[in-house]
Amino acid sequence: MALHKPIIHRVAASCFFFVCGFVFATWASRIPAVKEQFGLNEAELGAVLFMLPLGALVALPFAGWAVSVLGSRLMNFASAIAYALVLLFIGYSSTVFMLSVALFLFGFCGNVLNIAMNTQALLVQEEMYDKSLLSSFHGLWSIGAMTAAGLGGYTMKIGATTTQHFMTVAVIVTVISSAMVFYLIRKTKPAGEQKIFAWPDKTLWLLGAICFCCAICEGAMADWSSLYYKQVLNDLQRVSTSGYMVFACMMALGRLVGDGVIGKLSYKKALMLDGSLVTIGLLLATSVAHPVAVLIGFGLIGFGVATVIPIVYSLSAKTTTMSTSAALAAVSTVGFSGFLVGPPMIGFIAHQTGLRYALLLLSLLGLIILWLCRKVRQ
Repeated sequence: MALHKPIIHRVAASCFFFVCGFVFATWASRIPAVKEQFGLNEAELGAVLFMLPLGALVALPFAGWAVSVLGSRLMNFASAIAYALVLLFIGYSSTVFMLSVALFLFGFCGNVLNIAMNTQALLVQEEMYDKSLLSSFHGLWSIGAMTAAGLGGYTMKIGATTTQHFMTVAVIVTVISSAMVFYLIRKTKPAGEQKIFAWPDKTLWLLGAICFCCAICEGAMADWSSLYYKQVLNDLQRVSTSGYMVFACMMALGRLVGDGVIGKLSYKKALMLDGSLVTIGLLLATSVAHPVAVLIGFGLIGFGVATVIPIVYSLSAKTTTMSTSAALAAVSTVGFSGFLVGPPMIGFIAHQTGLRYALLLLSLLGLIILWLCRKVRQ
C-alpha cells in the first residue's frame, strides 16, 4: 500500500490542476457568445475582461497567507468549489455590471486555487519524489483547458445555452473536487520565521517579469484567439474554439514532456527556447491570414508558453526569504499583472487597428523573454 501512496497523492493534486484549467477554459470558450449577448465591441469587451485579472491580482496576498496558515489541502477544495459557483454566477449575469463583478470574483477564486494547487504539487514533488514534476502537473491544467474547449464547441453546436453549459461544468467540478480532496497531503510546509507578506528580492522580481510577459501572451490566447480565428479570418463555418483548442493542446503536450526537456537543458536554455517559439508563433499567426498558418502559429505559442510558469514557480520556491506559498504569490503578483494589462491593452489596440495588428505587437514579448533569460542563473 505504501508503494502506491505517492501515486495517489500525485493523482489527487493533478485533478485539481485539471479542474482549474477546465473551469477557466469553459469561460474562455464562451467569450464570443458573451460578447454577442451583451453587444460589446472589442474595446468594451477588453474593459470587461480587465476585471478577471484584477480579481486575480487582488487575491494573491490573501492566497499566500491563507495557504500558509490554513494549508493547501483545505484551500484547494474551498477555492475549487467557489470557482465553480462563480462560473455559474457568470452564466446568470444579465447586465454588464453583474458580469464585471462575476469576473472579478472568478479571477479571485481562480488565483487562490492557483497558489493552493501549486503549493500542494511542490509538497508532492519534495516529499514523495526525487525529480521535477511541476511541468507535468501544469500539463493537467492544459488538458483540462483542452477538454473544456472541446466541450464548449460541442455545447455551441447542439445549441446549449451558456447557463446550461456552465451548470454542467460546475457539477463535474464539484464531484471531482469532493472525491479527490481526501487524498491531498494534509501537512503544510512550515513558514518558520519567514514573513507571509514580504517584498520580493531581485531574483523573484526577475522571475516575475518573465512570468509577466508569458501571462500577456497566454491571456491573449485565452481571451482573443477564438475571436481572431472566427472574426479576423472570417471563417464562420468552423467552430470558433478551434484556435484556442490547438493552443491548449500544444501547451498540454509541452508541459507533459516539459520535465524531460528541462532535465536535458538548463532552466535558462529551456526559457530561451520558449521565448523563441512564442515569437515565431505570433509572427506566423498574424502575418499569414490562412487557417492552417494560424493554427500552426497558435500551436507554437502554446508549446512555447508551456513550461515558462512551471520553471518560474520551481525557481521561486527555492527562495529562503519567505514560505513557498508566499514566494509563489509574490512572483504571481508581478506575473499576473500581465493578465491585468493584456486584455484591455489588446482590446483598445484592436478597436483602433484591428485584432491582427494588436496580436502582432505581442511578438515583441517573446524577444523580451529571451533578453530576460540571460539574467537567469543556471
